[in-house]
Amino acid sequence: MLDENNMEIGQLSKDDIIIDKNLNNSVTNVVYLDDDKIMLENFHTIYSPYFTVFTTDSAKEAREIIDNNEIHIIISDQRMPETTGVEFFSSIIEIHPDPIRILLTAFTEIEVVIDAINQGHIYQYVRKPYIFKDMKKMLINAGEIYHLRKKRVKQTEYLDQTKEEEEEVKLV
Repeated sequence: MLDENNMEIGQLSKDDIIIDKNLNNSVTNVVYLDDDKIMLENFHTIYSPYFTVFTTDSAKEAREIIDNNEIHIIISDQRMPETTGVEFFSSIIEIHPDPIRILLTAFTEIEVVIDAINQGHIYQYVRKPYIFKDMKKMLINAGEIYHLRKKRVKQTEYLDQTKEEEEEVKLV
């Protein structure tokens, strides 16, 4: 299967290799929640060569995946039978504040956009159908943001620990 640049899906481009090196070979784990099984299958087929992809049509199963794996990006459709994307993001944000959240919808409703930003703390609001290249770039950027935030937290913790150790030495 070829992408929009006539490259075999799964074949790494020069940009992919550069991005991979920039992330220190960090793997990005993505969960995609949608009630449309065809969208889930297509997403998995297209993006699994680039990311570790979990797909599900159940909010409960999505929570279980997120609870049991280090998930970096969560994508949810807005309109689903059991919940909305905004409700789903709001329900997990307290326990899982770190993953980058992307909301997909085939509809544009200003109240949904406002709720998504204010309640679900989303990174991107994307209209269906989306373009493969644009979604791939968005996922790469979201993965970079996630990994850079984690790196910053580790560096800050290291600096705090070093500062505490220096203060202890001064007291002795």
